[in-house]
Amino acid sequence: MMRYFLDCEFDGFHGPLMSLALVREDGEGVYLLTDHEAAEPWVRENVVPFLLDCPQKPFRGDARELGDEIADFMEGDVQPLIVSDWPADIRYLCEMIEFEGGQMADIRTLAFQMVRCNAYPTTLPGAVQHNAWWDAMALRHKLMHPNTAA
Repeated sequence: MMRYFLDCEFDGFHGPLMSLALVREDGEGVYLLTDHEAAEPWVRENVVPFLLDCPQKPFRGDARELGDEIADFMEGDVQPLIVSDWPADIRYLCEMIEFEGGQMADIRTLAFQMVRCNAYPTTLPGAVQHNAWWDAMALRHKLMHPNTAA
């Protein structure tokens, strides 16, 4: 079973999804950006400036392409475990892999674990809070290296 650490950024509480990052235990990941333009002032000030502030090249596409990108990233893993520190992140991932008309990305099995913790402060070099990629990496770092994460 491979763990995948998940984080999302969205426009206000339960607002439209802006970005999603999924990082495997080995540090490989996928970083997805939607076309949503932030409306919430706090998000425009604290999230938008950092959307591209990470080493992972983002993937942009429509809903189906983003869902397929997630499926492609997890291809071959028969027991993926998605780990998140917030329940809404799991909801956003599920919405991303399900398409209109009762279709979904080619994913056979998913398990979820929600771990209520704060990944910051972190000793992870380069980490930028409120960037889904870095937040997923910080969560991975905290849970895989609990004695060095703060």
